[in-house]
Amino acid sequence: MTYRLIHKNPSTQPKTGVYSDWKPQISDECYNQCVYCSIHENRWGGLDNFHVEHFRPKSIAAFKHLVNDICNLFLACPVCNRFKSDDWPSDPDLDKPSYPDPSITDYSKIFRPGVSLYSISGTCVSATYVIERLYLNRPQLIYERRESELRNKELNLFKEVFELAGKINEKDLTIRTFTVIAAIKTHLSARENINPYKLAEIRRQ
Repeated sequence: MTYRLIHKNPSTQPKTGVYSDWKPQISDECYNQCVYCSIHENRWGGLDNFHVEHFRPKSIAAFKHLVNDICNLFLACPVCNRFKSDDWPSDPDLDKPSYPDPSITDYSKIFRPGVSLYSISGTCVSATYVIERLYLNRPQLIYERRESELRNKELNLFKEVFELAGKINEKDLTIRTFTVIAAIKTHLSARENINPYKLAEIRRQ
């Protein structure tokens, strides 16, 4: 699970439609993952189960003009989006309880490993607020972080074993064995890059 700065530009504002029509574009801009917890949309069964997040809540009168502003629209998992809802304690300010703008603040810079295993903590007031308000140490996310780390360790270990396999006896058998294992691992790791469906396929009449 990796946080990234979301690059937003007014020039990418769609000319037609409304925010719900732009979900695929918003997903691509957000690297197909929740801007708050960084869980990939495929972990939730695809893009159709994710939400278009109005960073500045559309229910607040002062932000009504931003309802269809592409620079105010991000991708969020259903859990984070519901926890956030229309909460808006103050404008973004790292020294106050607030939500840092994902297009201005790189969340990887304000979140760090927490005290307990696979948890995260904040490096500033606003980061701590987001973690607590959105429950970013909920069991599902702890599990996802653990799995991600184990996959990386497994991959590194496999590379070491594969290199060693070429140096021992029964070389052909060893290489064939690990080739099959590698094919299986490659197949399983491809899961993150496969969308179970496209919105157009789900919504067609």
